[in-house]
Amino acid sequence: MWNASGRLPHVLPPEAYFAPEQHEREQALFARAWHCVATRDALRAPGDFVTCELLGEPLLVRNCDGDVRAFQNVCAHRHSLLTSLRRGSSPRMKCQYHGWEYDADGKSLRIPDAKSFVPLARGSECLVRYRAETLGQLVFVSLSADTPSLRDTLGERTCEMLDTAQYVEVAAWTIEHRANWKVVVENALESYHVPIVHTKTFKKLSSGQTCTHTIGPSFTTLENAAPPTGRLLQTLSELWRRPPRFVYVHHHAFPNLLVARTDISTLVQTVVPISPTRSRSFAVCFVHESDGARMVPRVLAPAVQLLVARFSRQVLDEDNALFPNIQRGLEASRHRGVIGAREERVHAFQQYIDSATRKASQSVGSCID
Repeated sequence: MWNASGRLPHVLPPEAYFAPEQHEREQALFARAWHCVATRDALRAPGDFVTCELLGEPLLVRNCDGDVRAFQNVCAHRHSLLTSLRRGSSPRMKCQYHGWEYDADGKSLRIPDAKSFVPLARGSECLVRYRAETLGQLVFVSLSADTPSLRDTLGERTCEMLDTAQYVEVAAWTIEHRANWKVVVENALESYHVPIVHTKTFKKLSSGQTCTHTIGPSFTTLENAAPPTGRLLQTLSELWRRPPRFVYVHHHAFPNLLVARTDISTLVQTVVPISPTRSRSFAVCFVHESDGARMVPRVLAPAVQLLVARFSRQVLDEDNALFPNIQRGLEASRHRGVIGAREERVHAFQQYIDSATRKASQSVGSCID
């Protein structure tokens, strides 16, 4: 059952989804947050690296002899990106422009024609380094030196949801959204759109009697005892888990981390803003290794992994196709908006955004005074 008995106010006005001023206020929420940017699978061996952009910062995340480290992907010499590859492996970090090389701490190690830079002490020019921590198979980066540790920031409940020790990564995607980041998050927090948008996947609306909402100060969670995918998921769960729970859990850790879990799979999604009207998701799909009868999972594992990956991506694509229309409607709307009890997790998220951005604005104002 829902916590609310009926209609709730739409806390954020439409302009909160496209106004540059709101976008700037929200940057403070992300600057001190931890963001999932990669998986350990992409950084298996020393020298393996991935690059991405986070909140306008080009990042290079690298396996440095078993330790995952994050650097700004910008050379200290003449500002070029060190590499434009999305993923690769190299003995050292080396700039693609003039060949400057850096060690595992980001210090300059080898400079071609070094004598022309005299005086220049060895290691004096360094890459900008950011904090990186891992949780299970996931790699997180924070752009702030003041952010508490990853586990302290996420909290025990979120860390439990991200435990993928018995899971295999089957797919990872970076998805561009033609919509404000809050549009993407809010869509994931309600099932009201399911029978209209997800006719080929989830198909039907869950009953309120089978769902439980937990509203916390830094998260919300949905537990659904009757997953909307129906009998197929139930049958696979019976084969895969001993005993199966038959529960679909969707967890949102404020501001932008989403986790969806069944007996078989876990989907982790991080949504970050690019501009007031554009955003990007990094999503990773995992499948449980199975603790059921040995022979059945061994035979079915490749097919199930493919099925789960395709299903998860189809759901994401079904939603993503609608986001530009939601964004355009927000930019033209003269309505305040209405939220139903089924959408109360959206209401809780909007309350968080409203409160957190007000506090951030007051803090900045106090510093200026």
